[in-house]
Amino acid sequence: MIGAIIARRAVKTGFDALNERDLDKFMKAWADNCIWIYPGKVTAGGRFVGKDEVRKWFEKFQYQFPKMKFTINHLGVGNIFDLVGNNIISAQWDLEIVSKDGISFSNSGVTLLTIKGAKVVQGQDFLTISDGDEYKKLWGNTK
Repeated sequence: MIGAIIARRAVKTGFDALNERDLDKFMKAWADNCIWIYPGKVTAGGRFVGKDEVRKWFEKFQYQFPKMKFTINHLGVGNIFDLVGNNIISAQWDLEIVSKDGISFSNSGVTLLTIKGAKVVQGQDFLTISDGDEYKKLWGNTK
């Protein structure tokens, strides 16, 4: 039970860091060999391997969306008895964003995090809206 409390607190801290635009604080939780997977046929979509590439992805995210607010609605922990920092955590959230072009957008989704040794080794977003012309325009896709 204590492991679940610690895991939930760590994930909430990570989302708070994104909301505060504190990428250094956010990236402290990620392993050097981490993987980030983002859905959709947008310039940001794909699989990003290694802490440097994952950081670049989140830098692009912050640049593309100078205003953002994640609201965590639910956190789930796969192993509530974990005490060594190996777990699967899901965060269901709502997101309000404004793009650098002034486009406001709302989305919902789930982030699934795989934790090993108290560090994120893989993160993946599952979005309510991850395609469509309006979504692509948000990411600067013109085609």
